[in-house]
Amino acid sequence: MIVLIFVCALGWPALGGEWTLEGFLGTAWNLPTPLTIVQNGYPDIALTARYKEHTFEGFPYYALRVSRWSKNRAWELDFVHHKIYLDNPPSDVQNFSISDGYNLLMVNRAWETKKFIWRVGAGVIITHPESTVRDKVFDESKGMFGQGYYVSGPTIQGAVGKRLDLWKGLYVTIEGKLTASFARVSIVEGHADASNVAFHILVGLGYRMR
Repeated sequence: MIVLIFVCALGWPALGGEWTLEGFLGTAWNLPTPLTIVQNGYPDIALTARYKEHTFEGFPYYALRVSRWSKNRAWELDFVHHKIYLDNPPSDVQNFSISDGYNLLMVNRAWETKKFIWRVGAGVIITHPESTVRDKVFDESKGMFGQGYYVSGPTIQGAVGKRLDLWKGLYVTIEGKLTASFARVSIVEGHADASNVAFHILVGLGYRMR
């Protein structure tokens, strides 16, 4: 579904303005945040969660963005394939991860100064939760299109980046961003409230279309 959105974006330059398409690889560092697991018939589990990213485990961390510029300002559609793996599970939690992933789909407002491009954005989290709590394994075949995906909560971001021109409309782009998110994901016979605050570093290629 996300790939389809960005493929459709290729036709948008007919609407005018300067358009850019960007693809990134990167990684993220997750701050400790609250995690609450609620399961019917059992006491709640509450902890300060520490997450690892495992950038290249399974499908790697990546991001995609399409932007429409008017002078030095732009509206953007931004997608980040973020992933989190619980690194300090309590004894009743055999596995808790949102690794395919903790996806951030955002609309940004961007503006370019002499040295940097600044962004703020907000949107939704599309999760693919994987968990085993008290030996009960969550079924990953439900959700959207039977693929285990759910719209699970809101997210916001702030970012700063820089372009380095290569050839004609092609350029390298480097970006740092801070995201803050809250997701409620299903587990067997309950749910988990998994907030996340992360600092991201991304490096990618972009292309300007005038």
